[in-house]
Amino acid sequence: MRLFSKFLSRQGIINSYTLKNTKKISGADIVYRKLQEHKVKDVFLYSGGSIMPLVDKFYQGTINYYINTHEQNCGHAATGYAKSSQKTGVVITTSGPGITNMVTPMLDAQNDSTPLVVISGQVGLNVIGTDAFQEAPATQITQPFTKWSYCIKSIEEIPQVLNQAFYLAQEGKKGVVHLDLPKCVSTDTIEEDKILDLIEYQTYNDYYLSQRKDITKENTLLEESVEEVAQIITNSQKPIFYIGQGCLGAERELKKNIYKNRIPVTTTIHGKGIFSERDMMSLKWCGMHGMASANYAIQESDCIIAIGSRFDDRTTGNTEYYAPVAQEKKQIIHVDIEPKQFHKNVKSHHNIICDSKLFLEMLYHKIGINSRLEWMSRVGQLKTLYDFQYRTPTNQKLNTPMAINSINDYLHSGKKMINNYHISTGVGNHQMMTYQFIEGLKPNSIHSSGSLGVMGAGLPYAVGIQIANPESLVIDIDGDSSFMMTMSDLKTIKEYNLPVKIAIMNDSRQMMVNIWEKLFFEERYTATINNNNPDFCALAESFGIMSFRCDDSTNLTDITNQFLDYPGPALCEYVVEPEICLPLVGPGKALDEMIMFEDYHDLEDKKRKGLKLPSLNFDLSSVPS
Repeated sequence: MRLFSKFLSRQGIINSYTLKNTKKISGADIVYRKLQEHKVKDVFLYSGGSIMPLVDKFYQGTINYYINTHEQNCGHAATGYAKSSQKTGVVITTSGPGITNMVTPMLDAQNDSTPLVVISGQVGLNVIGTDAFQEAPATQITQPFTKWSYCIKSIEEIPQVLNQAFYLAQEGKKGVVHLDLPKCVSTDTIEEDKILDLIEYQTYNDYYLSQRKDITKENTLLEESVEEVAQIITNSQKPIFYIGQGCLGAERELKKNIYKNRIPVTTTIHGKGIFSERDMMSLKWCGMHGMASANYAIQESDCIIAIGSRFDDRTTGNTEYYAPVAQEKKQIIHVDIEPKQFHKNVKSHHNIICDSKLFLEMLYHKIGINSRLEWMSRVGQLKTLYDFQYRTPTNQKLNTPMAINSINDYLHSGKKMINNYHISTGVGNHQMMTYQFIEGLKPNSIHSSGSLGVMGAGLPYAVGIQIANPESLVIDIDGDSSFMMTMSDLKTIKEYNLPVKIAIMNDSRQMMVNIWEKLFFEERYTATINNNNPDFCALAESFGIMSFRCDDSTNLTDITNQFLDYPGPALCEYVVEPEICLPLVGPGKALDEMIMFEDYHDLEDKKRKGLKLPSLNFDLSSVPS
């Protein structure tokens, strides 16, 4: 690191601090100053012995800090903060169990390309490896899945290490950086005038950009690549845009290309709302529980243009049968800022390393105008034939789609039309139904644990989202099982008087896995029934949070409106009947081999009549769970 500093100094990139005085400052002081320099306003932390020297700097400091009820909740809150604001989330935690409790949110953030800087305490350098109290091999644990994991060895390293951490978290494909801070380094001192620091953070970025390959050559190759794929797209008969969260910030450019070349669009769940789902060119989102019309269109398309998405298995079904027409014509185009994403799941034929906004800007000037009347007619037909459905229970009871629809009506119908809102979810049936029944009208408005699928993320996500967006209506749509994993953060919500709204879909089940037990494990309900859920309203009240309860369809709208109108934090327990989430691409099946709503309920009706049912014939070993 010292050699790195000398090299930067020769490049004219760094100067020494201006001599103010000769007082000594600690490693913890330097870390805190670097957080201020990087304009960190909010930090999520949980204290402990080895991190106390740094935590102490927040006492009467200028950076807001929030103490969740568990280190995992700190990580998820910082992730929600970063997802909703595009700023880097910051977590400070102690050594040993402090950092091991952070592994789940760190991996979640990394997999969903969320910028996070995690600073963990560590035992002194002289006792590392001795099984000292609250020691863990922190960097060895986190190195395999983070963008960078580093144990700071000396006080002199701190400025450059912190700068590099914040740069890497946001550079390219965003992700997680972990810094391990031994207590001896945080308490060590140095004369203030001897610290080398970067003049400007932007200078540091400029330095790294200048070290890339020959930019002129890269631009020439990019121009040629875009020219080639533009010709392919123009000549194709049935192209489709497949858009992921990497396309955030390029909404205008995407829309221009869609209408110039008449290309319908489908998204991942993270890309929901980048293109309005009310638009005639939208096929909403695709995949395991996505729109059947989108799945059929992908399978019929002769040209897939994937931008900012990685062909996750939940969006492709069995990749052996994915997009057969486009595969045959060798017209799967993949645009991503991270080359490691290419060929990870689907073998694409044209790969372009590029920022989505730049690619779409260039593409617009190169593709031709095309009406595609036949393809537009087919897309319109698919949209007419298929939409998300549910059955209304008898005896005025509720199910999850009805409750979520009432929230969607509050947001998008009537006189209010709420524009400033964010929704978080847990993981499971309620998550997929949220994406089905909350309309995607604006980008980056629904936040879920996508790749890792972390149950319990919804509530702490909402904490971070509300802190990052204090003027927004923030709603956590959660399931009873997901909520109970992190429900201790009700205390955090009350502690900071965060006006988060928590909507619990209580069907007394881990519903998604319960359905799999029904469909694929001969109804052996082994581990998915919650026989003794708490009284969620009483639980909320015990934390001093307003509660509502709805178990009757006749007052659903009124209660939802009262709940979401409430000015402070509130919880609403929706007592719902179990409901399957359809369509469903089963294990080992192609994207267009779905269990459809009508077919499933037809079988259920026959089953109730005692008729023999056909086997589902799913290969459970062929795809990830």
